[in-house]
Amino acid sequence: MLLSLIKLPIAFAGNSANMTLLKTLAKAGCGNILLTLYESNEEELNFGSIAKLMRHRPTATRALKELTKTGLVEREVREDRTVRYRLTEKGKVVSKILNELKQVEATFD
Repeated sequence: MLLSLIKLPIAFAGNSANMTLLKTLAKAGCGNILLTLYESNEEELNFGSIAKLMRHRPTATRALKELTKTGLVEREVREDRTVRYRLTEKGKVVSKILNELKQVEATFD
């Protein structure tokens, strides 16, 4: 249902340059990753933790690349070669809105 709420404005908005954010959120895994990072007790998560929650590594990889490209998530490669992801300020704002939509959605069940 949450994904439907995100896709609905895209269908009516046309080809505006401002649609990049909504198109990103409508892609598989993007909204889930944002919510996972937002709801996490840690400021950042490694790729393995995110991929495990997604249950499909290729989807997690594609979604994280898209979120990084859009500026919602920051990727950091550490000296020990581990990769960590964290929300940017823009990502925190969008994730907060997604979390509020998730809470609204729960009232419809």
